[in-house]
Amino acid sequence: MTEQKKGIIHATIAYTLWGLYPLYWTMLNTISAPEILINRMFWSFMTLLILIITLRRFKLVKETLQVLTANKKKLILLVVATALLSINWFLFMYAIITGRILESSLGYYINPILSILVGVVFLKERLNKYQLIATIIATTGVIFLTITHGAFPWISILLALTWGFYALAKKLINIDAFYGLFLETTLMLPVSAFFFTTWFIDGSSTFRQSNMFHIFLLMGAGVITIIPLYFFSKAASRLPLKTLGFLQYIGPTLQLLVAIFITGEDFSSDRLITFAFIWVACLLFSTSHLLQNRSDLKTEKINKLNE
Repeated sequence: MTEQKKGIIHATIAYTLWGLYPLYWTMLNTISAPEILINRMFWSFMTLLILIITLRRFKLVKETLQVLTANKKKLILLVVATALLSINWFLFMYAIITGRILESSLGYYINPILSILVGVVFLKERLNKYQLIATIIATTGVIFLTITHGAFPWISILLALTWGFYALAKKLINIDAFYGLFLETTLMLPVSAFFFTTWFIDGSSTFRQSNMFHIFLLMGAGVITIIPLYFFSKAASRLPLKTLGFLQYIGPTLQLLVAIFITGEDFSSDRLITFAFIWVACLLFSTSHLLQNRSDLKTEKINKLNE
């Protein structure tokens, strides 16, 4: 099996797991979003800590931390990335347990397009004509949904924005995803440990209510957070960005199917029209990446011939 095929398999597993996440969190819909968030923070840290101890990777964690502490800008970016990830996790789980999986799906469809705009504003990247048209179409879809439903799709937009800026921060920090997430959950630990302990002591925690099924699911939050990230990291090292960019739509597509066929959310004609706008925008977005990469390859070949 070629490295590219392995990468495609790894990416497909990662995005499929992320797409099916709602099925996991809906089993916890009797628990508040803040408690789920605190448990996800706490058990993600514990899972990563166990892995690092088992694999004896403390030296690499120390080296990563030294790189960050030697650069105040990167250290600040790590704190910002941690805050954005926490907000994104909360919004995602809030959307799931309140029956708004469609809004979550829409947010992750919009995310690549908003990421382009983040790159334009903060990295001084330029929009090509396809990306500009895609942005206009996606914006039209969001405006249409706002007018027809009488409410701005804030969950979708905030999910896309928080993940887009989180990706930007991670790009600027430029550290290994595994160790980066361990440091992020370490920064989350004071907050997660405080509330986890406080709720356990006052008796309001799920862990004091003898519901073993929910306890098992909450403890498993760390594992299901780490597994797709592991496969994504494997894929990212083997695949070009254009392929990853195309495969990333597996996630929101599966969320959409879960919302319609499993949790039974209303997929009205207004929502269908909005998603149609977004799908066209995503198609143009993917096409722009494909054409850009072809152009870069041609330029590279010409340069080699000239040499």
